[in-house]
Amino acid sequence: MPEVKKWAMDVRMSFQKTGMAKFISHLDTVRLITRSMKRACVPIWFTEGFNPHAFLTFAMPLSLGFESYCETVDFRLMEEVDLEELKVRLNNALPVDITVKEIYVPTMSPNDIRWAEYKIIFNNPDNVLLNTAETKLSSDEIIVEKKAKQGRKKVNKEVNIKEHIKSFQLSEENGKLILNTVLSSGTSININPMLLIGALTKGTETDEQDVDIIKIQSYTESMEVFR
Repeated sequence: MPEVKKWAMDVRMSFQKTGMAKFISHLDTVRLITRSMKRACVPIWFTEGFNPHAFLTFAMPLSLGFESYCETVDFRLMEEVDLEELKVRLNNALPVDITVKEIYVPTMSPNDIRWAEYKIIFNNPDNVLLNTAETKLSSDEIIVEKKAKQGRKKVNKEVNIKEHIKSFQLSEENGKLILNTVLSSGTSININPMLLIGALTKGTETDEQDVDIIKIQSYTESMEVFR
């Protein structure tokens, strides 16, 4: 027999995580949002069994230190509510630098995500990076070391990530090098921007940690905005 729903609505919350909030880990973000929902009296559905917990599903966990304008979390409501009012209540309950942009009924599955757009800011690029970044990005191969599983062991494996870079655009502003790029993202293939940053700064004196990384948007295979 089909499962009988014990909740009234499936909804998706789009939120941005910027500023100092980028230093909040994914697990702490889950706890933070759960507590904020309790403070905002959100009628969220909890799982059943010995360890009931708020049913929250994040599309793609955000790496520590990254900012984002396009994070999403799915949850279930025990009753139908005004979603605009719910947005206001949650924003009043959430801390500074985490802001709900929209709450809506989802039309896509997180499994539909295939690409992610990033803005990467090199704060103090040296001349070598400024002169070689475009050449490296335009080459046929961009070889990086990526962690992979070999049986039960984790090993470093050389991977060509060029095919996982859909597009890129470079610009300079106030002495900073800005890279806008679209990389493979999703449950099957997910390219962390730090891999690309490491490849670009290799052989330069630019500190690969002295960067700001902002996730702009997630897309489907056909480059539709994930909703």
